[in-house]
Amino acid sequence: MVIHREPLDFRTLCEHAVPPDTRYLVLDLDRTFHFGHNIGELLGWEVCAYMAYGGEYLRSRRSDRKRSRFLFDWSRPWATIRYLARGARLWAYPGLLYLFMVKLGMRVGVVRPWLYRRFGVDPVEAVQQVPRTALMHHLSDLPMDTLRELARDIWRRYEPDQVIDAEDLAWLRQRCPNLRIIISSASPQPVLEAAAAELDVQDIFYTAVEERDGYLSSPYSLHRLFLLLRPPRRISPPSRVHINAGEAKMARLLERFPDFADPAVHTVGITDTSYGEDHAWSSYFKTVIDINSPAPFAPVVFAGSPLREIHSARVLTRAERERAQPGRQRADSQRTLVASDLTARLTHIMPRIELLLERYAQEADAIDSAREVVKHRIAALAQEIERAVDSFNSSSGPERKRALSRLYRYSRKNRHLYRVLARTERGMAVLTCMLTEAFEQSRAAIDAQPATPNASYPFETA
Repeated sequence: MVIHREPLDFRTLCEHAVPPDTRYLVLDLDRTFHFGHNIGELLGWEVCAYMAYGGEYLRSRRSDRKRSRFLFDWSRPWATIRYLARGARLWAYPGLLYLFMVKLGMRVGVVRPWLYRRFGVDPVEAVQQVPRTALMHHLSDLPMDTLRELARDIWRRYEPDQVIDAEDLAWLRQRCPNLRIIISSASPQPVLEAAAAELDVQDIFYTAVEERDGYLSSPYSLHRLFLLLRPPRRISPPSRVHINAGEAKMARLLERFPDFADPAVHTVGITDTSYGEDHAWSSYFKTVIDINSPAPFAPVVFAGSPLREIHSARVLTRAERERAQPGRQRADSQRTLVASDLTARLTHIMPRIELLLERYAQEADAIDSAREVVKHRIAALAQEIERAVDSFNSSSGPERKRALSRLYRYSRKNRHLYRVLARTERGMAVLTCMLTEAFEQSRAAIDAQPATPNASYPFETA
């Protein structure tokens, strides 16, 4: 494990962490390419601005726009009021939920266990699904060509905060002759397509819904808050929706590239893993790198993991590189720990992790039947939703309204079933929370002096 203690540029990091024989390099998008920015979220606000001010106005402001998600022009008061009203209607509930449950809640020790009990084994993904669904409904209002244009405008406006650019990736291809560069993100299709065009990357994976006649369809998960003043133009059925997040990212990579898991193939994953959402990568890659991340990878992985190296670094933005004095990274700016170092520092933590994993397996076995019953009900409901979506898309007039009403009922029932699943898995969720804290303790132990076997921790295992 290598902790790079001084900020460095992306190419220097690659010289340390990406060997020339690397076959696959997988990068997350949001906050990985742009320090502190989520391009998908910014696109949602840009659509609000487009609907309020118009495309010609936004194009006229390209040269003087500041790097902000908001756009206020009080010389156009009615347009600004429309912008505020639309943004509040669309983003108030999803934004506040995400702020208090993820950005704040997951960092507060007394709140985090409650989030696991309430939302299940992956509370971050459960909460993120709400603003993601709102965004996908919002994007269905504009043609795909317009969405791509807006996404590329955002990309270029935030260029000073860019950490990795097209020149970096071209340099990396020269350094690694057999390299395949892939971007995999939970952001929607137009954002990844804009990134691919800006970076000259061919392989992208994104959250997908059905595209028809140049528009994205609305996702089948309906909520009246997200639909503003009109019903959906078209709805994407469950079979055409893919959320590219968590383990789903890896499932798509393994399906698309069968040799990805070959022991002879070197793979590298780079992400900011803001809230630990990409920590599953440590079970699939030979090397993982967290950059500019508040939630670095833990030095503890499952025994079957191919992982051999972890790097953790603060990487400079384009603006920071332009201001920085030229010079190489000092030799003493890295802290490298090999297997024996890690074993010595983690001896007091590993028994607790093993005990929690044992209890987790027992809990999973105990509730297996109950979980399968709920999952069967969710799958059966998905078939009902599929039929109702087909009816909505193929009908008009009263029949279309009846299909939409059925979909609203099914959406409420679907949310209820996922709450039932979360209650069923509550024991597993509590243990997941404790394991997450234990993994965080293992990461913290690397920067601390070796602890004694009697050290105490803020979670119980009994």
